[in-house]
Order: sequence, then C-alpha cells, then structure tokens
Amino acid sequence: MTTIAEPMRAAATMAVETGEGGDPTHIVPLVSEEKDDTSDMKQPRKCCGCFLGNQMAIGYNTLGLGRGGVVMSNIYLAGSLIYLACKESGGVDPITNECDDSDLTVRGGMKPSALVSNISIISGLLSAFLMPVFGAIIDYTDHRKLMGIISIVILTTIQGVQIATIESTWFAMAVLQAIAGFIYQVQVVSTYAYLPEMAREVGQKRMNNYTAIFTQSQFGSQATFTILVIGISVGLSLSTVHTAMVSQTSVVLWCVVFFTLGWRYLPPRPARHVLKDGQWILTAGFTQNWNTAKAIWSQYRKGLKWFLLALIFAEASAAAITNIAIIYLTDVVGLSITQVGIFFLVALLGTIPGAKMGSIITHKTNPNTSWKLSQICLLIALIIGALALDDMKGPKELCYLWGISVGILLGWFYPTENLFFSMCLPRGQEAELAGFFVYCTQILGWLPPLVFTVLVQSNVDQKYGVISTSFGFLVSVFFLSCTGSWDEIVAEADHNKVLDLVGEDVQTIGKKDLEISKGGSDEEETSM
Repeated sequence: MTTIAEPMRAAATMAVETGEGGDPTHIVPLVSEEKDDTSDMKQPRKCCGCFLGNQMAIGYNTLGLGRGGVVMSNIYLAGSLIYLACKESGGVDPITNECDDSDLTVRGGMKPSALVSNISIISGLLSAFLMPVFGAIIDYTDHRKLMGIISIVILTTIQGVQIATIESTWFAMAVLQAIAGFIYQVQVVSTYAYLPEMAREVGQKRMNNYTAIFTQSQFGSQATFTILVIGISVGLSLSTVHTAMVSQTSVVLWCVVFFTLGWRYLPPRPARHVLKDGQWILTAGFTQNWNTAKAIWSQYRKGLKWFLLALIFAEASAAAITNIAIIYLTDVVGLSITQVGIFFLVALLGTIPGAKMGSIITHKTNPNTSWKLSQICLLIALIIGALALDDMKGPKELCYLWGISVGILLGWFYPTENLFFSMCLPRGQEAELAGFFVYCTQILGWLPPLVFTVLVQSNVDQKYGVISTSFGFLVSVFFLSCTGSWDEIVAEADHNKVLDLVGEDVQTIGKKDLEISKGGSDEEETSM
C-alpha cells in the first residue's frame, strides 16, 4: 500500500542551495554541475519538446505517471477487500449496505477491519528485510533496468488478476496485494537510481525544472485517475466491488501504457561498485547499510544521525495515514468507496497550499523547527479528526475538512523533510546516501499497522487505533530535539569526513577542498 503524497518523495534526491547562514533559497540537485559518461550514452529516438530530448528525463517522468495510477487504485481495491471480508463474516447490513464487524471474524480469527492493516504489515516487513538485496543489485550489477522491467511486469500482472476480486477470491487477492506493495517499492528504488545520473548529465539549473515537472506530472496522474474512476462509478451507480473492478481495469491500462513507454526510454546502466572477494550479493546491501549507519553514528553527531533516526519513525506514521484512514472512513464513518475517493482527492489537492505554507514557515525558522512543527500539527490533526468523526452528528461529507487538513500538513511535511535531509548531507556522497534515505523510510513501515491491528483485534475502538499510529511523530520530534543548532548542522555537513560506504579509505574533506575538486569557487559555494 502506498501513500497519496508519493510524488513528494521524488524531491528526496534533491538539495537546496543556501545563502548566508544556511537559509534555503532554491532546490538544486544532489550532484555537481560536472558531466559524466551518461551524456555520451547511446540514446533512442529523440522526443522533440519533451525535456529537450533527454531520454532519462522522459522515461522517469513517464514512469511517474504510471505510479500515480497505481497509488490511487489501492484506495478502491482496499475498500472492496474490506467490504467482501465483512460480507463473508455476515457483518454487512442488508438495508444500509454498511459493515459492522465489531463481533465478527474471518479467516483465522481476523476482523475484516484489520485486513488492510495486515496487508501493510506484510508489505512493510518484506520491504524492510528484502530491499537491501535489491539495492545491492542496483549498485553491484548492471541489471538495474532489467530489475525495473521485471518488477513492472509482476506489478501489472497482479493488478490484472485483481480485476476478479469477488466474494470467492478476496482473500487470495489480499495476499497478492501485500506482494504488490513490496514490488511497488522495488520499482520505485529502480527508478530513483537514475536521478543522480540524470542530474549530472543535465546540470543544476535544468534539473531544477525537471524535478518540478516530475512532481506536477505524477500529481496530475493521481488526480486524473481518481476523477476518472469517481466519474464512472457515480455515472453508472456502481457498487463498491464493481468500482474496484473499474479501477483495476483502468490501472492495468495505465501500467501497460506508461510503464512500457517509461522503461523504453531509460537506458541500461553499469554497476556502480564491484563486489569484494568473498562478498555475496545477497548480503552486500545489508553490510553496506550497516557500515553506513555506523559511520553516520560516529561522525555526524549534530544533524544527520538524529535526522535519520527521526525519519524512521516519522515516515512510519506518515505512510500509515493512507491505509488506516481507508479503514476508519469505511468502517466507522461509513463512507462509500466513491466518497473515500473524493476524500483522498481533496487531501491530494491540499498538498499544494501545504507546500507553499511549509516553505514560508521554513524560511522564517529553519528546516528542523519547521519539520518538527509539521509533525506536531499532523499529530494534533489526526487526534482531532479521529475523535470528532467518531461522534459526528452532521453529514458525512464534513470529513472532507479533515481530508484537506491532513493534505495541507502532508504538503508541508514532505518537502521540509527532503530539505532537511539535503542540507545535512556530507558533501560528495549525496547519491549513495539517497539510497540509504529511501531504506530508512521503509524500516518501520510495518509497525503502525501492527499496532492498529492489535488494538482492533482486542476490540479497542478504532479511533484510538488511528491515534496510536500517529505517535511515531512524537518519537521523531524527540530525536530532532537532540540535534545541534541549525548552524552547527550545516557546518557539520560542510566540513567532515567522507563516509566509507564500500570499504574504501576514509578521507577528510572540507568545503573549500570540495569546491576545488568540483571546479567551483567561493562565489559559487553551495550548501546541501
């Protein structure tokens, strides 16, 4: 299961150019202006007017369009799975067609309302334990493109099979959905690996423009897909199950078109590292992550260490919002699947003013303070929303106010998170640590859904389950409070040791030394 704010994740491999004192001014790529051999690679046909013919940019953007449809289709499928599980347990009211599973269970004692959270647990555990293996394939082999293609074939096939989600097949489809959630992350990792190389090829200024287009395109894809499915569902007065069928049919077409075109444009890439004698590809990723974590812990005590610890818990809670909200809105609030789709469309639209609001607050404070405030506000919004909607007396549509509030806060949360990360990075290893960043976002993705499942299975009111999953934000704020001052965080990133990620010699490097190695000058000084 994936989050509606996933386009924001694309900015995680970008940095911000800073002025005096580390004040953010604008986004720049996490690489220098230098070119590499990717500029001379053999390219397929030019696409006039599309990113000036840059094939990697065209491919990356097209894959983002495909992911937009997959993300939103999860909403409708989740609603269908909950409904079918509830119907099997006998909990569907024949008059209102709503589910009441407070005393009912299916398949091994599981409550229907715990189904989606269990799917998230399985996907999260698979990502936490297996993602380093696929990261190693990207780093140590030339199979990056092959892995991306295989992942989209599997993902698209699963989406196609899930068109047949009915009473007799819902459990098998739920198992497939857990696998699909993991495969989606493999696709994301394979795709994001192209960003640093793309930025080196096109340079800083053009990459700024590309990144904005990437985010806008996937946002547009998500909104378009949602409007399409809602329009068909309302126009034909479809049931929850039939709406999910329409959604799955649409997303298969979405995947075939955009994923096929996207990977056609992205080129194969050589290995970035070479395995040492006796090193095994299946353990190389775990070893590299462990060495990276130890080096960060010992060398970056003011900023990066605490940021990554905070990231692990913040991302776990943020990612859980989508999945838990689907359960709460359908099971407690009683929204139809179409209304749930509208809820997430409203939330998606809310990220636009949220990003602007976050930018203003960050400018007046600093990324650390701004990110802490966004998490505190998210925690408060989730608590208020869960308590208010549980006892709501007015029209159900009032929950859309909660949706836009959460959307605004996520629009503040994600860009600020990415900005903080980019400014506390050690110079010269931004591309390598971008991969470690993505892994940290997956480590505890299974924990909030597990807490929710345990509470629901124990007959605890779901509103408390929603509240409990948001407390990762509090842990994150605690770790962020352990950092040094913002000036110390920026200074630590500007002058420190280059991390020994692949077992090579560690060298001390200063900001001026780095600028000389990149051909820069004091006037062109940047801070990431």
